[in-house]
This record gives sequence, structure tokens and C-alpha cells, in this order.
Amino acid sequence: MSSRRTLLERAKAIFRLLEESNDPIPKSKLKEIGLNPSTAEKWLDLIMYIQQQPLIRLVKTESNTIVIKVEGRYHAMSRRAFQDSDLTYEQRLRSIDSYLRALVARELTLDDAPPHKLPDE
Repeated sequence: MSSRRTLLERAKAIFRLLEESNDPIPKSKLKEIGLNPSTAEKWLDLIMYIQQQPLIRLVKTESNTIVIKVEGRYHAMSRRAFQDSDLTYEQRLRSIDSYLRALVARELTLDDAPPHKLPDE
């Protein structure tokens, strides 16, 4: 019987390895969790791609799983700008402020939005 790991188990192993290290790690260290260099490269490419996408939320019912986009493209762009260490702190702060305002505005349009209102400037 095969003890092959699921995709989720592999992803969790990658992030556990990253969490255990305070320093940047070489890709070759992924061998410790059973990923050869080619597979490691594919996983890292996939992770980087997913991290650039708008966030989603899953709502599970008894018979279905509903996928809800939490962010639009603008939100994802603002989030990336906030995380960009090449920008000044002022630019990053403006990006996160813009992100939060746009996110709250989007949430207010959803049926299941909590009772909040957008703060005044």
C-alpha cells in the first residue's frame, strides 16, 4: 500500500519547513521533506502564483462548497503593493489604507456582510 502524501500534506510540509527557519532557506532544503529539485521548483512556482491571486473564502454546506471571491483584482494589487519592500513606508501605508477601504466597501455589498459602515476620511 502506498503512503503517498496528499497535495495538502505536501503544502503543509513546505510551510512547516519555512516556519521552522528564521533565515532564508535554499530550495535544496526541500529535500528534507521529500521533494526533489524539479518537484520543489513546481511547488514553489504554484505557491507564488496562488499568493498573487485575489483571496477567496469557502462556504461549506451539507451538499456543496461555495467559492466566494473576497478580493477583486484591485484588492490583490493593493495587497501586493503593501508587501513590496521596494516602496517607501508612506506608499505602503497608503496602499494598505486603500486596500482596507476597498475591502470594506466590497464586503458591504455582500449579503452576509456584518453590520459595518465605511469610516469617514
